Amino acid sequence: MRSRPVIAIILMIALAAGFLYWRGASGVNQSVALEKRLAGLFSKFSLTDNNIVRKSLKEKVLGRTKYLQMRVEYNAPASFSWKSFESALKKELSWTSFRVTDADQEFKKYTEAYTVTISRGKFGIFTLKINKKKAAALPAVTKTYKSPKIAIVMDDFGYNMNDFDAFFGIKQPVTLSVLPDQRYSRQIATLARSRGYEVILHLPLEAHRKDVPEESDTIKSGMTEKGIVSRLAKELESVPGADGVSNHQGSKSTEDRKLMMIIMKYLKSKGLYFFDSLTSQKSVCKEVAKSSGVRYGRRDLFLDNSSEIPNIEKQVMELRSMAFTQGDVIAVCHDRKNTITVLARMMPEMAREGIKFVSLSEMVE
Repeated sequence: MRSRPVIAIILMIALAAGFLYWRGASGVNQSVALEKRLAGLFSKFSLTDNNIVRKSLKEKVLGRTKYLQMRVEYNAPASFSWKSFESALKKELSWTSFRVTDADQEFKKYTEAYTVTISRGKFGIFTLKINKKKAAALPAVTKTYKSPKIAIVMDDFGYNMNDFDAFFGIKQPVTLSVLPDQRYSRQIATLARSRGYEVILHLPLEAHRKDVPEESDTIKSGMTEKGIVSRLAKELESVPGADGVSNHQGSKSTEDRKLMMIIMKYLKSKGLYFFDSLTSQKSVCKEVAKSSGVRYGRRDLFLDNSSEIPNIEKQVMELRSMAFTQGDVIAVCHDRKNTITVLARMMPEMAREGIKFVSLSEMVE
């Protein structure tokens, strides 16, 4: 019978040890679990393992309580938006017991740094630091026009949504040109319009080149008027809310007066404009649109014939120069990661210089 108190004491010690072990383990798990929970958010803002500068897990003391704090430091890409990230972070944490308890920005000559602490109760268990290089100042340029306008048309949306979240980080008007009948055509058009972006149909038309793959629903010379109108109507239906139509490829079709007359007649009946990507210098679209009473615009510059960032930057600088010397400019680019990265960084700086970015409908006549 005397053994019972001893057994009870042993059990109490074991339970206490287990509790202390569990509490210590949960301290580790809180930091690690939070990092895992936020991994998807970090990825959306291009904060990946490849961008980590340093990472540590240290024991901290608050009063009589010991806890673990994780610190992670990232180098962010130029397109990173602190305001968007902070908003998304708070939203992600709103369903948990974690909260942002401290956020700070530090500005130096060449860099910006953002530091945020995430706490649970009174314990700051996760500190995140994000470094971002400042954009280089834009070179001086002759400004014949003080407040020029630029419309940027981004082609080839619809195949996927890989860069769609990054696209919304541009924070300036860009017109989305969406291919018809692709897996994500309808979803992209609907979501973009709900966020205030203008959307147009990127209409597949026949090219002279036969070595370039064409879409299965490409409109070609020699088709009947009924066939052209039927295909055009179907393609417009797959891009809901389109304000206009642009040509995807189409170097041959845009030279075909009869075919373009049929297309323009239909666009007129629907109140839509036509944007000429100008894939052929022999395009008849301008005069056919005028005779049909259809509003018309055409490309002045391609921004990303090359997908390399330095080449895209060079073209954007050319766009800036053209805007200040010509007044109004329309540029075409594509749904590509590097293009979005460059635009997200350079467009705000150009806007501060007085350039107004507008939707394509404001530029067609």
